[in-house]
Amino acid sequence: MTSPLTRAFTGPKPQEAAMLPGNRFFVRRLPVEGEDIPGQVNLALETISPFPLEQMLVGFVTSADGKQVLAYAAHRRRFTTEESFAWPEDCQVVPEFLALCGHRPATDGIVVHRGAERLTALAWKAGAELPDAIVVAELADADEASVAREAAARADLAPETPVEVFAGELAGALVEGDLILKCAAEGTFTIPKKGLDDSDIRDSDFLAERRKKERLNLILWSAARLGAAVLIVALLLDIGGFVIGLRSERLGTANEANQPLVEDIEESKKIADRILELGVKRLLPIEMLALVNEKRPATVEFTNIHCELKKAKESVLVKPVLTVDARTPNAGDISDFLKAVQSLAEVESVTNSEPRVRDTSTTFRLEITFKQSALLKAAEATQ
Repeated sequence: MTSPLTRAFTGPKPQEAAMLPGNRFFVRRLPVEGEDIPGQVNLALETISPFPLEQMLVGFVTSADGKQVLAYAAHRRRFTTEESFAWPEDCQVVPEFLALCGHRPATDGIVVHRGAERLTALAWKAGAELPDAIVVAELADADEASVAREAAARADLAPETPVEVFAGELAGALVEGDLILKCAAEGTFTIPKKGLDDSDIRDSDFLAERRKKERLNLILWSAARLGAAVLIVALLLDIGGFVIGLRSERLGTANEANQPLVEDIEESKKIADRILELGVKRLLPIEMLALVNEKRPATVEFTNIHCELKKAKESVLVKPVLTVDARTPNAGDISDFLKAVQSLAEVESVTNSEPRVRDTSTTFRLEITFKQSALLKAAEATQ
């Protein structure tokens, strides 16, 4: 049997059918019903055949409605051993007259095919899917008129039934699992995939073994296709990796070439950040002290000053804060000093710690939070 792996490398080729001479078979059209059609065919042939079925090569085709079959049988001795061994394993072995069943007249009629060695006559009744009678004769023993008369007589057709004679080579091929039989351009006869074993005249054991080999070949073919797909994917991944490597190398070269430019950009960013830090985030301690000192009463003396950037409660912003430690001999000046500092436009808030009295002086601490933008404007105005 031809392996699908072999077909994969030799290219697709239609599988031909082995067409056997029709005059070696006797043919009957039989009515059938139900599911066990092969059993019904065998029972009918046992009744009409002079030989046991074990000595016969039997096949049949079924009509589209499943109510009739065209059965054919031949004794095994009608074919020599050399002829039997010449039948390809992966081909259907059928009588050649099946290829003529696709050429049906519209009304009652006789169709005669003239081949290279034989004449074949098929008698049809109007609307029938299968011929009523088939007559096959060697060219040396008959002519078109004689085989047409015999076919008409067997089918109980009138002697004046129209006769159509045509010629052409008989051939068959498997197409998508169906066996397509034809005679040149004179129509086709299709045996569906499910009916292939029924139409083949070889033994059921041989056909079962052939199906087993076909299933094995299908598994091997599927595995081969899967392996080929894996190899293709691996090759594509290798190509993709190679392309990515080239791209990465080019990007690396470009990055090295652009490194001086990147360094310049980074340096510019550092300078911009420094400018931002100096212009927005700088403490401006002198400016803050000058603003607070303007409101300081004469009796208040600063003892310690501390500046820092501090985050206020429930806020994400960092603001400049000036902490002032001071003392005064007049405790009443603390309240006036606090109010004066709070009145500054640059001040956001002021907190005062609990004053402490020692001898003749009172010490206290102010924590003054400034508005950054207002502080910067005040600093610029003084420059």
